Amino acid sequence: MLDSLKILVLNYTYEPLQFCCAKRGLLMVLSGRAEEIESDGYVIRSPSLSLPLPTVIRVLKVVKRNRRKQVAFSKKNILRRDNYTCQYCGEREHLLTVDHILPKSRGGKTSWTNVVVACKPCNLKKGNRTASEANMKLIKKPIRPEFSFHSFIIPEGPPSHIESWKKYLPKNVARGPAYN
Repeated sequence: MLDSLKILVLNYTYEPLQFCCAKRGLLMVLSGRAEEIESDGYVIRSPSLSLPLPTVIRVLKVVKRNRRKQVAFSKKNILRRDNYTCQYCGEREHLLTVDHILPKSRGGKTSWTNVVVACKPCNLKKGNRTASEANMKLIKKPIRPEFSFHSFIIPEGPPSHIESWKKYLPKNVARGPAYN
């Protein structure tokens, strides 16, 4: 149970950092590295101890975050840019990969403007060809994003946890399965 429940971890300045499993969050509080900010009534019991399970904790030292001026090129950020959607067929359910529009073997570069998200079937269909050679069309032209992606998606959890998290999260955070 402690590995499936999530806790929101705040920086010393109350800025959201990440979600962690309840076990890790509880250990941070017990070791003195963090303090409990909110709890919703869940209790962890042992034969000799009962502890409220926090829903939100705050680390007791400032965690410096790297603020880049540009979004780093990575598979995760390509998936975020393309909204976890195949750029050839619009599918979101299949296993997703990244595809070079102009294949690397034909001189294509690994860059924001040459890499898109593709589902496995489309990637296999396209193969070592360009999209036009494979009679496939891109949904939208790939670009370098000008904005930063937030580093987390709100995980699933009990409604009481989600309510306590909302107070500390910016309004534009990606809403995960918990909101669907």
